[in-house]
Amino acid sequence: MRALALASVLVLLHIFSVSGAPFIVKRYRKTQLEDQNYWNNLAQAELLRALGVEKNTNVAKNVILFLGDGMSIPTLTAARIYKGQQHKRGGEEGHLAFEAFRHMGLSKTYNVDKQVPDSAGTGTAYLTGVKTNYKTIGFDASIKYNDCQTMFENNKVYSIAKWAQDAGKRTGIVTSTRVTHATPASTYAHVANRDWECDGSITSEDMEKCPELKDIARQLVEEDPGFSLNVIMGGGYQNFDTNATDRPNDPLDNQWASCRRKDGRNLVSDWLKRKHDSGVNHQFIRSKTEMDDVDSSSIEYLLALFSNGHMPYEHEKKSLGLDVPTLAQMTEKAINILSAGDKGFFLLVEGGRIDHAHHDTLAHRALDEAVAMDEAVEKALSLTNEEDTMIVVTADHAHTMSISGYPNRGQEIIGLAAMGDDGLPYTTLMYANGPGYNYTVKEDEEEYQVSRWNITQEVATGWDYTQLAAVPRDSETHGGDDVAIYANGPMAHLFHTLHEQNYIAHAMAYAACIGANKDHCKDEPTTLTTMGIETTTAGGSTVASLPGVVVALLSALWLRH
Repeated sequence: MRALALASVLVLLHIFSVSGAPFIVKRYRKTQLEDQNYWNNLAQAELLRALGVEKNTNVAKNVILFLGDGMSIPTLTAARIYKGQQHKRGGEEGHLAFEAFRHMGLSKTYNVDKQVPDSAGTGTAYLTGVKTNYKTIGFDASIKYNDCQTMFENNKVYSIAKWAQDAGKRTGIVTSTRVTHATPASTYAHVANRDWECDGSITSEDMEKCPELKDIARQLVEEDPGFSLNVIMGGGYQNFDTNATDRPNDPLDNQWASCRRKDGRNLVSDWLKRKHDSGVNHQFIRSKTEMDDVDSSSIEYLLALFSNGHMPYEHEKKSLGLDVPTLAQMTEKAINILSAGDKGFFLLVEGGRIDHAHHDTLAHRALDEAVAMDEAVEKALSLTNEEDTMIVVTADHAHTMSISGYPNRGQEIIGLAAMGDDGLPYTTLMYANGPGYNYTVKEDEEEYQVSRWNITQEVATGWDYTQLAAVPRDSETHGGDDVAIYANGPMAHLFHTLHEQNYIAHAMAYAACIGANKDHCKDEPTTLTTMGIETTTAGGSTVASLPGVVVALLSALWLRH
């Protein structure tokens, strides 16, 4: 009996140690003893990997930019743990595919006029190389938000997509949002208001003031670089067709639709006619089934609009059996089509619904979307060669989600952390503001008492649970944090410190020999080595590196210890 009682006490102590409170929390266990030998060996292996990193100074034939919309550093940490726990591991010890890239840096995300940015100003920065104002696209900071009369030709800025097209490369955008949304629109559009996705969102007063004003959808099908994009994949069909109807057998199709056209036009038909008149091989599709049937080796231009509004969340595609491709499947098709060109390509892939989940304080969905983008990165890595393909993974801005509460190692990241001093449980993931501001009020004889909700692990880990938030808002705000940049392939070492966000476009263009720095590729680089110091001269510029000296010094220091 004493043994049974002792065992019961130990079980109770384990429950309290895992959760910090009298409720059971799922926990993933470590698979090996992490003693001093484990950590020393792990550090030595990482050191050897660092010492073995060499600069890849090849020209990038291809450039792929993965943009996790709202993928803050806490989102990366939580997604890494979530990914591991989906595979029955603790998660903390693992990594996302792109976290193993050879080089990384940080990006300052502020807009010219805002400390905390939006996706239009940031999209313009990392795609055109010029920072601009909040909620404006494709103009420098002389533009005034929502004022079409400040949209002048000489303050337009053009994206790396156009630079790539000018160099004869194929170009494409893949997104889980509407293809007219802020991030994809920043590759091709010029507007004073990011919400002008179709003419239905432009006021009659604006049209009177600026009769030549074109909505973003029209710019995509009528102007370059939009019309010359080889691959356009995402949602937003409702912005192109006045008579758009829901897709059959898709209960989510009208979700997140923005505006309806009021000009009576079908811009998809216009796109098809112009492509037909150009004599190029082209196709318009609306489902995964149709996408699977596209011949990647022969198609030159593909327009794919898989939903009226934003595309469904990844977990919805799977649980509802929707005929809608995942982000990884779209990425694979896009790369196969773009790779058929002789001169290489530029591709933007946006995991856009990370941001939407954060705005609704739906942390579970945000992490799932981040892992879905990681799967797309893995697919791109399997289809390309780092010798000629630069891959950059970054975010446009942060969010207000935090990771806190002293949960134990391996504790379920989307669940409960522990008990608060008020005797109620709280989650590991919470937000500074948003719709998750939930509370109850208890009235006694003398005063009102405000109390948090008594949530359970089952509720907290659901897809529709809104995390706790400190300040009530209908939509959670962005964060002003710096965000990470991960890079692999040719010239990836250009990302190495804290950068202004607009630097990203310039570094990618330099790697691919397009845009303002294309002249540096005219001369073949020559390398001289003297006393372990490499000096590379190309296009009139000289860059010195010290791999021999650094490795020798580090090796000597290691041997002394």
